[in-house]
This record gives sequence, structure tokens and C-alpha cells, in this order.
Amino acid sequence: MTLWQRLGSTGLWCAIATLSAVRSVHAQVQTDASDKMVIAVGRARSLMEGGDGAAARTLLDSLVNHTDAGTMDIAEALYWRAALAERTSDAERDWKRMVADVPISPRVPDALLRLGELDILRGRPASAREYFLRLTRDFSDTPQRGKALVMVARSYFEERDVAHACAAVAAFKADDVPAGETRLQADELTRRCASLAAAAAAAATLSATTTAAPQTPVSSTAATTRAASTPTTTKTAAPTTESPAAAPRATATKSSARFTVQVAAYDTHAQAAATVKRLVKRGLQARVDGEKKPFRVRIGHYTTRAEATAALAKLKKQGQKGFVAELNK
Repeated sequence: MTLWQRLGSTGLWCAIATLSAVRSVHAQVQTDASDKMVIAVGRARSLMEGGDGAAARTLLDSLVNHTDAGTMDIAEALYWRAALAERTSDAERDWKRMVADVPISPRVPDALLRLGELDILRGRPASAREYFLRLTRDFSDTPQRGKALVMVARSYFEERDVAHACAAVAAFKADDVPAGETRLQADELTRRCASLAAAAAAAATLSATTTAAPQTPVSSTAATTRAASTPTTTKTAAPTTESPAAAPRATATKSSARFTVQVAAYDTHAQAAATVKRLVKRGLQARVDGEKKPFRVRIGHYTTRAEATAALAKLKKQGQKGFVAELNK
């Protein structure tokens, strides 16, 4: 019995019902995968959206195991198994396999982008930059190229290499970065470089003025008298308040929450804890969930899926990938 027969009439009917929605995504990226693969992947995505992640991943495992290597169909199956994987290591394995085995697949640019983002999340900007640069070099006419250019600049900022970061930003062309989330990130980096350049120019001007100005000697007696006559005022720094838009906030207590946002999963607690530490430094309410692998990195507690989805949207504007996950009580 073939895989398609094992889907059964009910499963196939549900898959066909979702085909029109899947085709709208499929049309955006012409993958050249067969209609059968598109239907099966659509079924897996529907299962995931319905909260049955285990069934979705089982179906995708079958697709990968029963599809010929080196084809556009295996590229599509690997891509979506990675996209819906519970563990980061599993996603990374499938995207790397897809890039190596089917390098001509239209899914490769997105896989390269995601692999680079994983390395950014792990604090490995140099390794991430290799993926982004490969994307910009080998896939110059893809929508992902603009995001890759932005991420190249960000990778240099992660290394505190301001000179190379701002050189990458200066190389942006008007039509390189599409409108939307990526443009907002590019504009933020542009403002950051402009601010750094202005600060450097002001410091250079001040240094030149100080060097050129004649120095008037002041007697120690006069200096002491002036200091004694000058009232001392102690300034209390005003408390700073983080902008509410800077990071999504949880809307529920841990006991009442049903949903959260998952951004990564690891085989070891140490890896997950290291990622949490980096996210917390960015002002995000990150934590490690689970007592055994996979150790999930998650952000926030939310009562409804809508609240979690809104939080995920804010995270995506900050360049953070993830998905809404249901908490197990």
C-alpha cells in the first residue's frame, strides 16, 4: 500500500479541502513539487494548526521516508518537516540535508536564511554570516535576499564590529530591502549607524577643539576657592521605563496560561539556558521548559491563542522566529 493510500479517504478529503489555502502559499514560492506532495504537506500543516503536532510530524516523517532522494518532492518534505520540527537540532539537520541534496530547490534560500538565524540565536554570528552571504551571492533574485543583507549587517553588530556593520548598511540600495518587517529592521540599522557616525564626529570635533584651545594656568589657591564657593548638587537619575512595544509581555499567570511562544528546542539544558540568557538580555521573558530533552526555549504565558499570536507578531518584528505552542497541563 502506498503512502497516499495510507492517508485514507478521510485524510485525503481533509487535505484536498485545504489545498486552495496551501496553493496560495505554494504560488508565492514555485517549488515544482507534485500536487500530491502539496496536498500531503497541507494536511500536515492543518494538523499542526489544529494542535496535533505529533500527527503532523508523523505524516512528514512518512513523506520523507517514502520520497525519492534528489527530487523537488523530497526538498518540499524536508523543508516542512524542518519548519514544523519540535527540536532545533532536527530542523537544522533537515535544512542542511535539503541544501546539500537539492541545491536547485526554490526552498534553499529560505533554508539558508533560517540556518543563519539559528546561528545568530546561538551567538555564532560569523557562522551565520556564511549562510547569509551565500544566499545573497547565489540567489540574487529571491525575496529572501533583502533579509539576508540586513542579517549580514546584524551579524557584524553582534560581533561589535561597527565599521563592517555600517559598511554593510551603507551598501543597501533602495530596492534591495522590501517594504514591511525587513524594511523596518533596515531602517533601524541605518539610524543606528547614523547615530554612531554623529557621535564619532562630535567626539572628533571636541577633541580637536580641546587640543587647539590655549590652556590658562589656574593657581591652586584660586581653584580651591572656586570649588568651595560652588554649591554641590546631587542629581538623582530619573528611573527609565522600557517602551511597552520593546518586548511582548505575558498576559496570564503561569497557572492560568494555556499558550506560549516557542522559539527553540535543544537536546541539552545547557544549550537552552544559554539561549535564554541571551534573550533575557534583550528584555524578553524567556525560560526553559521541560525536565528532559527536548528542552524548549519559550517566551511568555498567554490565556488565549490570539494573545500568543499577537506576542509572536511582535517578536517577528524584532527578527525573532517562533511559533505558538499549547502548554501541557
